[in-house]
Amino acid sequence: MDSEKLQEKLLAAADSAKSAAEIHSLLKKGADVHCKDTFGLTPIMRAALFNSSADVINALVEAGADVFEREPQYKSTALQLAANHNPNPKVIEALVTAGADVHDVNYLGETALVMAVNSGNVTSVISALIKAGSDVNARDYQDRSALDYARMSRRRYVVKILKDAGAK
Repeated sequence: MDSEKLQEKLLAAADSAKSAAEIHSLLKKGADVHCKDTFGLTPIMRAALFNSSADVINALVEAGADVFEREPQYKSTALQLAANHNPNPKVIEALVTAGADVHDVNYLGETALVMAVNSGNVTSVISALIKAGSDVNARDYQDRSALDYARMSRRRYVVKILKDAGAK
């Protein structure tokens, strides 16, 4: 199998593999864990966006995936992408365990917590980010906090979670 096809298969597997076995198999065949799709997303970024398997995240991390690399459009990390799109808190936990920084911001000044609240992600993801040490009072470049976004979207339960964690 040529290199380009192998990279395409790894990117597709990052999206949809149910277990790490498919990832391990492609990596053993020579797939590059640092390859990028046409949008500049690496396999770990795509897994963070589209795959709810923490095992897939862990397999990519074990192979050397960079949890600090940023996608080119919004300068978001895999953790921020997961916070924005992925409903599985285990994915958040896997990325944090791998060293992802909950305080890192994208080009809009948004932390993963602000992104999770602003995008309407599930409360278990928000709670996982808080448990990982997210600053509940961090503000983006529009001077809005996670609490501000929760109030604007009328998510009362999220407001309560944030206030219970010390948000002001």
